[in-house]
Amino acid sequence: MKTTTVKGLIIKETKVGEGNKIFTVLTEEMGKIQVSAAGVRSFKSKISGACSLFCYSKFIISKGKSIFNVSSADCIYNFFNLRNDFEKLSYATYFCDLAGSVMVEQQDNSALKLLLNTLYYLEKHDNYSVIKPVYELRLMTVCGFAPLISCCNSCGGKDGITYFSVDDGIVYCSKCSKRTNMTEDTYMALMYILCCDDNKIFSFNASDEVIKQLNSFSENYVLVQTGSRLKSLDYLKSNFQII
Repeated sequence: MKTTTVKGLIIKETKVGEGNKIFTVLTEEMGKIQVSAAGVRSFKSKISGACSLFCYSKFIISKGKSIFNVSSADCIYNFFNLRNDFEKLSYATYFCDLAGSVMVEQQDNSALKLLLNTLYYLEKHDNYSVIKPVYELRLMTVCGFAPLISCCNSCGGKDGITYFSVDDGIVYCSKCSKRTNMTEDTYMALMYILCCDDNKIFSFNASDEVIKQLNSFSENYVLVQTGSRLKSLDYLKSNFQII
């Protein structure tokens, strides 16, 4: 049977039967795939440590009837510290669920690098009110749902942008729209998040007002683009305070 070696992050796992698992993996080589691991829940399993939620591992897989089967797995990084903090765990779960909801099976792997970078950052920092909107907006961008905010949708001007239409993903200047829902600082933060280098997405400072507006925009924009609200987000908001 032909085998393939892939590297990927486990973003969801489901227990099957007495000792098996089916998990969703974001891979570098094949995008999002479904993988079955037989006997992996047994204490005798040699690959159980590499086949757990949030593990970034190297897998040897083969194509089954409907999903892939794993024959070997080695953990590269397990994000262990996320499991020691319930709040971090809740955010990590939401971030993984969101990536899984927007990615198409076996297509495009653009979300993997972003998710890995975000989880690395989340392990070491607790500025959740910044991490969440940055991840949401950047994920929409890398998956092809970027809002068009470089200039006013009406006149094409780049100055005095004061309104962001979440439903349409476009912006307007104060001359073209009487509606106002963001400050100049918020607009600059939006531009930075969507356009900066991958390794600098969290490298900015913002006031509480800007962070509050960013959270409102990002969460509602995700809802418009995906058409559904994730249970992991509801759980996060019901248990922890988000600006």
